[in-house]
Amino acid sequence: MENFLTKSKGLKSYEKQLADLISRGSQSARSQNKTVLVSLSFPLADTSGPIDIFAMARRLEAERTFWAKPDRDIWVVGIGCTKELVSNSGDSITSINDEYNDLLELAIIEHPEDSLKGPVFIGGIRFDSRIQKSNVWSGFHDARFILPKFVFTFSSGEAWVTVNVLTSDETDPNRQAQGLIGQIEFLCQSESFKYIQPRIVDASSGSYDEWESWLEQALNSIENGLLSKVVLARRKMLVGNGDFSAEAALQNLVQTYPDCCVFAHATAGSCFIGATPEALIRLNSGIVDISCLAGTAKRGINSEEDEVLARALLVSDKERREHQMVVDMLIEVLRESCEQLDWELEPTVIKLKNVQHLRTSFTGRLKNKEGILDLVEMLHPTAALGGVPSSTALDLIRHLEGDRGWYAAPVGWMDHKGDGEFSVAIRSALIRGNQATLFAGAGIVEGSDIRKEFQETELKFQPLLSALGGE
Repeated sequence: MENFLTKSKGLKSYEKQLADLISRGSQSARSQNKTVLVSLSFPLADTSGPIDIFAMARRLEAERTFWAKPDRDIWVVGIGCTKELVSNSGDSITSINDEYNDLLELAIIEHPEDSLKGPVFIGGIRFDSRIQKSNVWSGFHDARFILPKFVFTFSSGEAWVTVNVLTSDETDPNRQAQGLIGQIEFLCQSESFKYIQPRIVDASSGSYDEWESWLEQALNSIENGLLSKVVLARRKMLVGNGDFSAEAALQNLVQTYPDCCVFAHATAGSCFIGATPEALIRLNSGIVDISCLAGTAKRGINSEEDEVLARALLVSDKERREHQMVVDMLIEVLRESCEQLDWELEPTVIKLKNVQHLRTSFTGRLKNKEGILDLVEMLHPTAALGGVPSSTALDLIRHLEGDRGWYAAPVGWMDHKGDGEFSVAIRSALIRGNQATLFAGAGIVEGSDIRKEFQETELKFQPLLSALGGE
């Protein structure tokens, strides 16, 4: 990753600009009799990198979010919470959209017309809001998006910060601007951090016998025509001799899995973290990009074996059927919202460090002006994470697994124009102090081999197991 140093004015020079903007917001709040959002973006000089800023925010005891696509050189760190959009009802997306639109209606925004500058809301939704929430997922709502106080963005060797403030008629612009600039200076300090994971003293997961029982139930439902596919997931619990380091894990994941979306949501004493290869959707000015992954093989010990395994994956009847179910589901959903839709007629193979997957990509143009959250609601859960038919698959997942929380659910960001990007939170773990819960799933269809699917989940545990100091 590049050293992010930009040539810009000192931070103090933006203090007056920020104070003036806050003053305008305060005047508007007085006339409208409601709080008004103001947002200012400006470049940074001599700042530390995204993971170090994420670490510095712990000293402020601030909420922290991290989102990165290393292969596209895009890094986003959200610090603090200016506004929280939360729902724990069945109409989560509708209520979130209403709050989002209300907040932005009077917003005063000064920023370049670049993506990820200006107000950016970062968050996610729960995999299944119909099941009772488990204690381990406390703090993670059915749907939750935060507008961070500070959004740091890094790309192409440049670093920017967006400051988001809610103003009222009682706001003191100069004092507030001074305090905000002071916090940015603190977060941007260059410090020498050394991120280390604790030693893992205990690791446990569900038994093979339990997995065998689950798959027998799933395969029986498939044989009886109740299901075509269901995705079942296992958990692995780790205990360290000290607290696990989200920063050490992020450092490992961005280096080892640059083709993935690396994310972290630290809230209420927990941190949900992952490196997912599965992009759910990206929306930019009415253009939709989607890719789906389904069908898995291990990597070879050399290039020759690797190619043999890739070719076998491409011609495997079982893997191709599993993949095609996801493709067919996406075509059906996307045709309703896109006036023009193109997709690859044959899947390609995407190669990660320890596994390879079948992937199909889609591009479309929206008929109407749906925002990114509307599309997320239409797509989730895809057949890649739930099953076919969806309602029957979800019933079986509820019965066997219980609450997945945010695992296998959409996480991402949206800007003030309704554009954004979401990935599916697989290859992930929930960290709380010296305990971590890892998640890994496998798609079950007719012909699935119980032992092979178990081995596949073990491969999928590996990214987070290694990032947390395991082997």
